[in-house]
Amino acid sequence: MEKDIREQIALVRYAIISPVLAEPGRVQNDYFRGQAEREHEFPRYGRRRLKVSTMKAWLRRYRKEGFEGLKPKMRSDGGRPRRLKPEMLKAAEVKAKAYPAWSVQRLYEDLCSQGLLGDPPVHYNTLLRAVKAHGWLPARGRTDVRKSFETDQVNELWICDFLHGPPVRHGTRPAKAILCAVLDDHSRMIVGHGWNPSETISTLTVVLKEAFLAYGIPKRLYVDNGPSFSCDLLARSCALAGISLIHSKPYDSPSRGKVERFFRSVRERFLSGLHPPVSLQELQEAFALWLQDDYHHKIHRGIDQRPIDRYQGSAGRVQIRRLAKEELDEIFLVRHERVVNNDATISFKGSLYEVPAAYIRQRIEIRHPVDDPQELYLYDNGIRVGRIKLLDKKENARTFRPRKVATQLSFARGRVLK
Repeated sequence: MEKDIREQIALVRYAIISPVLAEPGRVQNDYFRGQAEREHEFPRYGRRRLKVSTMKAWLRRYRKEGFEGLKPKMRSDGGRPRRLKPEMLKAAEVKAKAYPAWSVQRLYEDLCSQGLLGDPPVHYNTLLRAVKAHGWLPARGRTDVRKSFETDQVNELWICDFLHGPPVRHGTRPAKAILCAVLDDHSRMIVGHGWNPSETISTLTVVLKEAFLAYGIPKRLYVDNGPSFSCDLLARSCALAGISLIHSKPYDSPSRGKVERFFRSVRERFLSGLHPPVSLQELQEAFALWLQDDYHHKIHRGIDQRPIDRYQGSAGRVQIRRLAKEELDEIFLVRHERVVNNDATISFKGSLYEVPAAYIRQRIEIRHPVDDPQELYLYDNGIRVGRIKLLDKKENARTFRPRKVATQLSFARGRVLK
């Protein structure tokens, strides 16, 4: 870069930082954030936006080196050839073709080690520009490359996802039906399913609990990154049940290709035969019949078997781990903390609940099923104390007895007995 261009760039940099040279750090930060929101004109480079960290670096260099510190650095590869010769280009092309997964840095190091880039070798950036111009290596590795896989036995891997379906009647209002489906990777059996008007952790919990009760506990559960799958409740529940919870990469639906392929079958072979309008309950019943009569009992091209046959054949060879319904209910409880008021009550979702007086002014833990927030249980150090009920002031008034009156009555009874 020419000397006068370097000096002009340094002047522009100085003009940017000069207003806050004598200001404290807080003022500098506010000023630099304001400058980062606008564009600045630079010789040779044109209009550019700057980062706050860049302007801070200029300020540090100016204080340490003066005006010279604001000038762009000279090239550090002086004396090296700046252009690739034809034989160098040919060597780079051959290597890139043979090793397409290499990075440009890896290609540069290999060519240098064999002396194919001259002595001294051309600069890395020179090779980088040539590789990009010719398209010899992809700018980044392919993110959609994956290998086909299949687990050895049932319950080794379950894949769960949601499918947005057709409009249905739900009570007195219309709603969109959303399918939550759980697929066993080995057999392609649908071990859990449910149509609901929402895609929430509540609907997911109901489907998983029913699947765990009917088919046992899987070793792994593979899901996407949606809100229902990323919540703390699912992570805690899987941890308590001993299930490995695995999330796919964001926006990578092909990685869940088996359940996505099942959803395609649902659209083509089930939903296409529906005659709307239907209610949500009718849709659920029809879907259960379709699974039983069609999907589970037809040859699956991915396994060349019926899913029901493959599941039963594998289930007879492995030990299915199961949990009782009470254990599953306990695992899927939602947890909250509250401080008990002086009148031995707590507030939860707009209602008052009574707790034992021993917990007045203490922080307690309450839990409830995800689909029934009114069924509240009190826990102390992880042990269930009991269910707590809504506050009934009238009932408390009937059993209430002031201390003075109670003492007088007790004294009177004593005199009568004597």
